[in-house]
Amino acid sequence: MQNTAPLKNELAIREYRTLKRLVLVALAVSCAVSLSMNLADPDLWGHVRYGEDLLAEGSLPETATHTFTARDHRWINHENLAEITFALVYRYGGDEGLLIFKCIWGMLVLALMAWAARRNGVPPLAIGAVLLLIASNLTAFFPVRPQLLSYMCLAGVLVLLELAFTGWHGWLEDARRPARPPRQLWWLAGIPLVVIVWTNSHGAFVAGVAIIGAYLAGRIVEAVIYRRDRSLSVVAVLAGVGIATLLATLVNPYGYELHQWLMMSLGAPRPEITEWDPPKLTDPVFVPLMLLVATSVASFALTRLRRDWVQISLLVLLLWQACEHVRHISLLSILAGFWLPPHFHSVARRLRPNTNNMPVIELGGIVRWTLAAGLCVAIALQASVLYFRTAKLPVFRNMYPVDAIAYMAEREMEGRLVVSFNWAQYALAALAPKVEVSFDGRFRTCYPQEVIDRNFDFLLGEHGGRRYRSPNSGPVDGSQVLADGAPNLVLVDRSYKHAMDVMAQAAEQDSPQWTLVYQDSVAQLWGLSSEFDDPTHENYVPVAERLISDHRSDTAVAWPALPPRAQHGRIATGRQLEPTQDPQM
Repeated sequence: MQNTAPLKNELAIREYRTLKRLVLVALAVSCAVSLSMNLADPDLWGHVRYGEDLLAEGSLPETATHTFTARDHRWINHENLAEITFALVYRYGGDEGLLIFKCIWGMLVLALMAWAARRNGVPPLAIGAVLLLIASNLTAFFPVRPQLLSYMCLAGVLVLLELAFTGWHGWLEDARRPARPPRQLWWLAGIPLVVIVWTNSHGAFVAGVAIIGAYLAGRIVEAVIYRRDRSLSVVAVLAGVGIATLLATLVNPYGYELHQWLMMSLGAPRPEITEWDPPKLTDPVFVPLMLLVATSVASFALTRLRRDWVQISLLVLLLWQACEHVRHISLLSILAGFWLPPHFHSVARRLRPNTNNMPVIELGGIVRWTLAAGLCVAIALQASVLYFRTAKLPVFRNMYPVDAIAYMAEREMEGRLVVSFNWAQYALAALAPKVEVSFDGRFRTCYPQEVIDRNFDFLLGEHGGRRYRSPNSGPVDGSQVLADGAPNLVLVDRSYKHAMDVMAQAAEQDSPQWTLVYQDSVAQLWGLSSEFDDPTHENYVPVAERLISDHRSDTAVAWPALPPRAQHGRIATGRQLEPTQDPQM
């Protein structure tokens, strides 16, 4: 009788490979879903608008635009390349193009991590498991924002470091090697070029330069310890790369002015901005961060591979920063994505039972088809989520003042608008140039601290004592913003209780200066009484045409959700979407 055992074993191997491929596809689609969040970022309107302005005018504005409180204040825009990119993607791809772009962009960052892991001998399944953990930590940081370019620039730097320091420790420890630097160190010449792009794309280049400097300094210490007097040429090369990297940051439209602004801005706290807070137990980022930390500690503690103290030191440094500021979790995740997989795989191999002398287990037909069907269903469900998330960028009426903005546009309101910080760039995109805003998400890039203080005094008040204010701003007074620059319109997010109280007090005066002309469950729109209550004024709104209600709508329109008045032939109006309760679609 013919022995069928080899045939059965070969069939089992094919079954295993098929299931393995399905698992890899499921992991890849899950990573893409994690990077496909389709919430409209409050600053996206501004980023696209500023990029469009730059493309239309062909030059950078010297001073702040679209604002009445800082018209003559210098605007140091460190996100020009990112905003041009977003404007071009939106011009040719619409809101769907922005979503598809950022998802593909994120997958390219993960692909670079996978390349580095494969280069170090990590098998695909281990890579997929680690990258899914990395993607889950990046989820909250992947709306369409200039940070996306920072993530790619950091990944590019890490790729160049991977190429440059391949076999580094072998060269250090081999006394027979010549004193001249290893040839592959010339990959480091690409780092200043990446930093030039990074400097003109997003302010996180400062963190990038710090990471590069710390990494090169660590390698210099290693060279001195291992090679002693034979390390001078290597030290010179690494120090030269560090100096060239610093000089590369001067290649920007503002030169050293950018650095002066950075020292001023980064030297001042931002307690009003939640991204600069430490992560809290209730934050969506907390659990993924703890899983990443636990996995990293276990992997580096139990690995059988050589531990790179430079990499570990940088991971610890970034972990410290991530515990101080939520926004740095993303940078920690990217570093871990490049350096964690080999050690994770080493530990996984230790935990796996020894199968050298064990036959391949043949799966029964029912088990085989059940597993395959389950994986296919999981892939299909994830793919459907991915499709819907990249097809629509909804702007929800219960999150943004869609109806209030439409009301202002319909009545052709003009003037100077005090507006909640998180809505300001939506308002300026929808209503400029006839309406200017008091303050927006450009923050210290174009607003003096005193203007920032007055606007946050209005929105937050004392904020539990957690405020940073200029000594020139005087005591906290939420009503000062109503006089600064003589505004005639105020659009209030009703979730800001302090701002609501300030407006209520202004309306209760014997001679009220402000009149409520529009209200729904999300927003209140107030007009200057001398204009909106005066029948002879062009801004007059008859009582019968004032819409005051607590109406709540859970419907959405497609980004940018601009009213017809706002059509400039550039940002197009939003189309109506189906009602939904799910802000992530």
